[in-house]
Order: sequence, then C-alpha cells, then structure tokens
Amino acid sequence: MKRLSILRRKSGAHWLGAALICAALPAAAADQLTVISFGRADRAALAAAYIDPFAKARGIAVQSLSYDGQITELTQMVSAGATVWDVMQVESRTLQQGCRQGLFEKLDPARAPPAADLIPGALSECGVGIFTWAQALVYSDQLREAPRSWADFWDIRKFPGKRGLRRSAKYTLEIALMADGVEPKNVYATLSTEAGVARAFRKLEQIRNDTVWWEAAPQPSELIAAGIVNMSSGYTLWFDPEQERNRHTRILWRQSLYDIDSWAIPTGSPKRDEAYRFIAFASSTERQKALSEQVSYGPTNRNAVELLPARLAGNLPSSTPNLAGALRIDTAFWIEHGDALERRFNSWAPAICRQQDDEDDDDYFDLPVCQDAQGKMRISRGPVSASRIGQPGNPGEVSRTITMSMNDAMRFTPDRIEVHKGETIRFELHNEGKLRHELVLGEPEALRRHAAMMQMMPDMQHSGPNMASLASGERGQLIWKFTRAGTVTFACLQSGHLEAGMKGAVAVQ
Repeated sequence: MKRLSILRRKSGAHWLGAALICAALPAAAADQLTVISFGRADRAALAAAYIDPFAKARGIAVQSLSYDGQITELTQMVSAGATVWDVMQVESRTLQQGCRQGLFEKLDPARAPPAADLIPGALSECGVGIFTWAQALVYSDQLREAPRSWADFWDIRKFPGKRGLRRSAKYTLEIALMADGVEPKNVYATLSTEAGVARAFRKLEQIRNDTVWWEAAPQPSELIAAGIVNMSSGYTLWFDPEQERNRHTRILWRQSLYDIDSWAIPTGSPKRDEAYRFIAFASSTERQKALSEQVSYGPTNRNAVELLPARLAGNLPSSTPNLAGALRIDTAFWIEHGDALERRFNSWAPAICRQQDDEDDDDYFDLPVCQDAQGKMRISRGPVSASRIGQPGNPGEVSRTITMSMNDAMRFTPDRIEVHKGETIRFELHNEGKLRHELVLGEPEALRRHAAMMQMMPDMQHSGPNMASLASGERGQLIWKFTRAGTVTFACLQSGHLEAGMKGAVAVQ
C-alpha cells in the first residue's frame, strides 16, 4: 500500500474556511453523520482508514469536512443550541479547554472504548485518542556515531557543528531539562518552579551559538538535507523512512516528546449514538492499523502496533519501546504557564532574519540583530529600514495613543484609523476574547500569504516588530511610525481569523 506523503497537506481534502462550514452544514441529510477533521494529510488518511469504511459498513452517508483547528463556530453553535457537527478531531489543548467550557460531551464510560485497550492518556473525560504524534531528536546518518540522548545533542566536542531547535518555549524547555539530566517523569515538576525554568535557560545558553532555530515543521528536514545542521529536534511525521527524502536521516526515539489527537463529540450533536459507533469503529485494532499504514502516526490501540510490520512499527511514536523512554506533553501545564514562558523565551532567543521573497513582500523587516537561515548572526550597523508600511516607532516620538480591542467575534474596534504621514502611534491593545488574538501590520497580499502559512502550520510561532500577540484578557502595545502616504492593512493571523474577517486599515494622509 502506498503511504501518504505529509507534503500533500491539502490533497484530496474538501477544505472550507471556518466561516463557510456553518453555512454548508444545515442542508445535511437527516441520516448523515458529519465528521470534522484537520485540512492536512490527516484528512485523506482518516477517510481511507475510518470514514469511508464506516460509511460502507453502516450503510449511511458520512460527510467529511476539514477545519482549521479553531472552535469559534462550534462555540456559537453550542451557545445557540444548534449543533450540526457530530464528531471532531481535536488537539489536546482544544480538548481540555473545550471539555471544561462544555463544548464537548462528557463520554459515557459504557459506550467509550475500554481503557485497557488503549495506551495511557488516550481516553479522557471528553475524548478518545485517534493517534499519537511526536517530536524527537533526528540526525544525519553521515555522523561518525549516532547520538544516544539529548545530552549527546549538547556535546559540541563529540558532535561538532550546528544543531537545530524549535524557536519556542514549548518542547525546547523540556528538551533542555532532559539534556541536563532530568528524567522525563520529573520534567514538568521541575519546570513548574522558577529554579527549573532558570535551569532550562542556562542549559540552552550552553549551545546558543551552535543552534539554528526553526519555526515550521518542514525546516529540520531541509536543514539536515542542506548540511546546515547535522542533528535537530523535529516532528517525526516529517521523517517517515518510507519517503525517499529521508533516506539519510534517522530518529532517536529515546526521550521523545509525544501527544495525542482525539475524537470528541460536540455538545448537542444530533447524531450522538452514531458518533459513539463511529468512535468505537475507529478505535478498533484493524482500523487503527489501517491508519498507520497510510501515514506515520502511532495507533492509540495497544494491539494495532503488533499487527504492523516490525520496520514500520519501530518508527511509530506509540510502539512499546518508543513509548518507554518518552515524555507525554503536559497540556494542562502549557495552558497555565505557556504565555509567560513563551514571552520569556522570545525575549531570550535571537530574532529570525526576515528575508524578502519578492519585491512585493513587506512581511519582513531588517532587524538590528537576527539569525539567518544558516544560523549566522547578522548585525545591522545602521538604523532599521523603513518599508512601505512604515517602521518600528521610537517611544519618545509618540504623538498620540489609540486604544484598540480585539474579540472572538473576529473584529477589531476600531477597525478604521486615520493618521498623518510621519506620525508615530502607540496602539494600546486589549484582547477581550477567550481566544488568542493579534494585530499584525502589513500589506494585504503579504498578510494573506502569512495567514495561509499559519493555517498550514497552526502551531508555528511567529513574532516581529510589526505585530503584537495577546492571550485571552491580556493587554499590550505596539509603537509604529507611518512613513508613507497610502493605506496600511492590519489583521489577526491566528489560524482562520483573517478569513473570518478580522482585519482593518490605517489611512495615512
């Protein structure tokens, strides 16, 4: 059977923008089950392993649609008592928060798959695990010897050369502590203390000058293939050994970090009974085996791994040997501490140089100090240059302050602003919603391209002097000098938000 390439992220998917899904679904047939999944290679694999076989076995129609991971529409449907979705694929953070907020049904233990059939953590109050995914140490097979731990990753003498790490607190702080000798089972207890956080940053400081920071999932593979790094942290899905591009890379599963995507039943689902049948079907040994034959996710059913060929099973996150030395990502920890740790990490880590793709791309800025694609630090001797949308402002030159709010209706208030050419504005921002929102200044096309990338890589961290990103209830500011007459667009680039209409404009006179 031909395995799917993760590069086919939207291939074969009926992908709809978040705002369009609700409009499409009310016309669904009364006997039709609606399954919502992510618009990635996931969708094709889930259809082949679960959705199409279930529809055939049950003799019913199953409508399979994709979404961008945002739950704005679900929240509105549940609040209105008009739910039209029956089963959803959700990440662990969405599952925990949605369960607490009453967006997902509390599972009936008598109707959920037996916990004994599933790996630890796959069965929760509101969700049943679909598959596992992981981030691990990946390395070139051209090394004289293979690294055996994150401690080896830190050993510059034994393994000279550059290495890659994700530019985010999440995953990277855990990795640093394991490299410093903390056992996986003790990582989050350690990271919950100020001493533990300081310890992680001290460890990162040891290889600061030898690290190339990456932000998007495909980058580690590209960095290793180009010889820029010889090892990196990376999502193991991108290193499927069946793919030709990975023939010279290897995965070290010891001390990997893993998490679980789950099925959840939206509160008020009109097909609750059928939804339970679908989840039971998708959790069976044969169906779970079929998914891993399609794409390199690990089964949550314990018995499914045993049915797979040894070579394939050995490269999945949930095989027994690979789980033995792994760290389960603590979602509750990151919900509580994530925003503060990401701010601290962003203030510590070097900025990434934003390089111009074409003459119309204004989604980058010359920074005083930044790291380029080869991991080299670039230092600008002159002032930060102005683009067509302006430049970062000097706080001492602020002429006036504009207060702006952001909310879950996907709107800025105000969304139309007038300024004078040469004026420096302080934007005082307040996120009044429950979701993360941000204000990003740019040209329309550059913002559109960046938003599309965020939908493809919803966990991608991004930052820059032209933006401010705020968690729920948070306040912040952005100081900007408008240097040219015309119109400057601003938008929220969180996945799906721009498409839902979260944008505005500054008229520069």
